[in-house]
Amino acid sequence: MPTPSPLRVAVTNVTLGNGGDAAILLGLERALRAALPPFEMTLFETQPEVARAAFPEYDIRTGLSSVAWPQIARGIPARARRVARWVERRPRLLAAGHVWADGRHDQALALAGRDGADPFRALAQADVVVSTGGTYFVPAYWLGPRYLEFDVLHALGQPYALYTQSVGPFDTMPKDRLKRIFEGARVTMLRGEESQAAVRAIAPGARTVVRADAAFALADAETLAAARTREWPSSPTVAISVRDWPHFTTVDSGLGMARYRASVAAVTTHLARVHGATVRFLSTCQGRPKYRFDDSAVALDIVAKLPPDVQRRVEVDREARDPLAIRDAYGEADLVIATRMHAAILALAAGTPVLGIAYEFKTQELLDALGVPDWVEDIETVTPGTLVRRLDRVLGALPDTRAELVAGVDEMRQSAMGSGALIAEAFADRLGRATSAA
Repeated sequence: MPTPSPLRVAVTNVTLGNGGDAAILLGLERALRAALPPFEMTLFETQPEVARAAFPEYDIRTGLSSVAWPQIARGIPARARRVARWVERRPRLLAAGHVWADGRHDQALALAGRDGADPFRALAQADVVVSTGGTYFVPAYWLGPRYLEFDVLHALGQPYALYTQSVGPFDTMPKDRLKRIFEGARVTMLRGEESQAAVRAIAPGARTVVRADAAFALADAETLAAARTREWPSSPTVAISVRDWPHFTTVDSGLGMARYRASVAAVTTHLARVHGATVRFLSTCQGRPKYRFDDSAVALDIVAKLPPDVQRRVEVDREARDPLAIRDAYGEADLVIATRMHAAILALAAGTPVLGIAYEFKTQELLDALGVPDWVEDIETVTPGTLVRRLDRVLGALPDTRAELVAGVDEMRQSAMGSGALIAEAFADRLGRATSAA
């Protein structure tokens, strides 16, 4: 009798140094474990050294984009590349895909190169390929590395799925290339109807489904049930997630960030002096020296300018935590003011209400879906006055809204867990490989 061989699942485009992306990965894995036969999972990372230090329990390989652009793995933005260092790598990886598909595996691995052969082989031999969820098909980011990985999958003839994400608008993006990616996927899961409409407009042949963000799978039903009756205390604790944002579109980035920092400082002061709150700055991207973002540095800059009486009620947490620990820390707060969207999701997963500061439409999309569209400020237009007034409106509405909000989060939890079944359905023809001869 043949010895059963585990299913091989590959997850591409992973960045575990980012706590939000790590939350997506953990939620994705939880949903897949519930829906698929036993499997071995390989992660393809943009910064493998950072990821292995943070999550040593996973099989982490260098993503092909970081093979083509090695400086990405070192945390250097891809746009800062030196052409002479990478220009030959991309065509060789694409050629390797075609050669592998033709059955010439040794030649394909030689083309992939010494540092690319191992991740290339693992990707080519995977039974199920999932491009992780998140936000990357948006105009703010350069997509060369993303395009490369999908081009290699197409060259290999390797089927793939796109996990829950927000996308668009595509006005200034290469629609033909995006159409090929979306229509080439066995299923594309979007976090909202606006994203789904954007895909359908350019790729009418794509199979699209709206599902909650993968990180909602990290919510616990019993915790949420208990959170429905929580009351606002006389001495509340409020957690705040901040970040640097260089992609303002309606105002100079320096001016935009100065106004944003002033707004957070004003709401912190208001919380301390008017509501008697203790404020804790805690975000999803901090404490990892080799990752290019440290939200706690932005927090320290804000706190340094607060009045002394307010500073005494404020803590800046700089520790790196895994997503479950961040969720639990947010669960100790009575409210989270979240700029990072996954700070909002992890807080909601712990049963804690959220006031969002949206730097991309995905945060508005999230709170719309939960029935609280007014619980968000736009980073492009936020001012100290608007954020303070928004906070007071949220707190005024919270007693009558809390139970319905938490019920909506539980629906999101169930939706996120259901995404695993969509992957199982999309790759039903390949799941039989789990019982093939080793």
